[in-house]
Parts: sequence; structure tokens; C-alpha cells
Amino acid sequence: MPRSSPFDYLFILRPLILIPVWNFLLIGSYLAGRQGRFTPNIIIGLIIYTLVMGGVYILNQIMDIETDRLNKKLYLLAEGLVTKRAAYIEIALLWIGALLLSIRFGWLFVAAIVLSMVLGIMYSVPPVKLKGKPVLDTLANGLGYGTINFAVGWLLVRGLEPGTFIRFLPYVFSISAVFINTTIVDVEGDRKAGELTTGVLLGPRASHAVSTFVMAVAIVLAYIGRDYVCLVPAAVSFPLFVYGAVYALVHDRVHRRVTIASFRLPGLIFTLITAFLYPAYIPLLFVVLIGMRVYYKQRFGMTYPTLSNG
Repeated sequence: MPRSSPFDYLFILRPLILIPVWNFLLIGSYLAGRQGRFTPNIIIGLIIYTLVMGGVYILNQIMDIETDRLNKKLYLLAEGLVTKRAAYIEIALLWIGALLLSIRFGWLFVAAIVLSMVLGIMYSVPPVKLKGKPVLDTLANGLGYGTINFAVGWLLVRGLEPGTFIRFLPYVFSISAVFINTTIVDVEGDRKAGELTTGVLLGPRASHAVSTFVMAVAIVLAYIGRDYVCLVPAAVSFPLFVYGAVYALVHDRVHRRVTIASFRLPGLIFTLITAFLYPAYIPLLFVVLIGMRVYYKQRFGMTYPTLSNG
């Protein structure tokens, strides 16, 4: 296997977890305009936020090189196929490109882009490193994806209004609930690595109880606001949250498969809803998923992504 490939610098952006980013941006645009069309502004906005979050995900991998090497995952940086120097250069190029493209949308849009970058740095880089601080890790994800990500999509269509952020509240709560459950399945590994996440601080039982309550709040807020785009994923996945919480309380251990399903199902439903709202989004999803299958099979001899490893 050659030590580097031009495709490494594309797939280091982690296209699979860019899909939720695209979903929330497109939903934000839909909430602002109620039109499921890929306008030039939305296409450029998708490119901009891909550059921003791609840089954030590269930075996260740089900070986690040693952990990823031990866990034998995210091979590109951990195995030295992309050097740290090259990764930092790529981040700089991505973010400079994003800022230059953002200027056309005005200072408020540029501010949202800069805020996304700053939050991405604070999330991964010591001494702040929000991903290792309980509760703050959840807030960073809930507000980052549920507010800033949505606001970027909204601003591609219209200006912010006093009630705009109230519209985003159901998403903030649902994303926060999902994130808490992701920390539950990583409790053992995070404890060994010395990471103090929400799941580690509260423990599995309390974490399940909190995430279930937070998802219930998301459902209520979505229902009150008649936001069915958020209500459907939250309501459909809610029984999994309840089952996981009850199981953890009764058996004093985590039902791992149910917990994983509880945070994967909302993302899948959000993707399906976004594809329904924006039919032109479907070919992009197929290109990304097929491209990843081909790349990982050719590069590492592995099948990824699959339903089991997500």
C-alpha cells in the first residue's frame, strides 16, 4: 500500500459524519423558505460548511492520534498515511476557502462560520477541550449542530429574526439526547483514556435517564411548534431511549445494541426526511456512500461503512 494517496486528503474529512451536517443545514434552509430546491446559494453554502466541518474533523483526529492508534481506527493520521503537518495545512486551506466564499453572504453569515471554527477548536484542543468536559460536551454538540449548523442553512435563505432560535430548540434537545447516548457506549474506553464525558460523570443509568428526559422535551417542543421534521425522528426513536433507560435501571448495565440503535435511528430518519424534502440530495448521498465503500475496500481491504459499524 502506497504511503499516501490524493484520495486520503478527501476521505480524511470523514464524509460519513458530514451527512448529518448537510442534513441540518438543508433542514435549516427548508425551515426558512419551505422550498426543497438546491439553489445556487444553498449549493455554495453546502460547500462552505463542508470545508468548515471537514477542517474541524481533521483537527479532532489530530488531537486523537494516539487514542486512534491504540483503538486501531481512523487510520489515515494514526498510521501516518497523512502527516500532521499536511493535515494542519489542509485545515488552513479549507478554512481560508470557507471564509473567502462566505463573504458574499454578509457579516452575520461570516460570524456564524467563524463561530463554528472556534467551537470546533474549543471542542478538541486543550486546555479547553470541551469533548472531555461533562455537560459542556453535550452543550457543545447540541448548540453546535442544533443552532449554528441550522443558522447557517437559514441564513442562506433569509435573515435571522427574533423567533428564529426558538424554532431550533427541538433540534438542540434532540441532538443533545442523541449525543448523551453516544457517550454511554464509550464509558469504559473513555474511563481508561482518562476522558471525563457526560456518560462517565453520570454513569450509564443516570445518563440514560437524562437523555430520555431530554428527548421527551424535544418531542414536546417539536409538537408545540408543529415541527414534524424534528417530531418524527424524536418520537420514533423515543421508545428505544425508554427501553434503554429501564433496562439500565433494572439490570444495572447497558443494553449496548439498543443504546446504539437509539442514537443511530434518529440520524437515519433525519437523512430520509432531508432526502424527501430535497430529492436532488439523494444522488449526493449515493455518491458519498459508494465512494466510501470503494475507497476503504481498495485502500484498507475493509468493508466500510456497514450497518453494523455505521
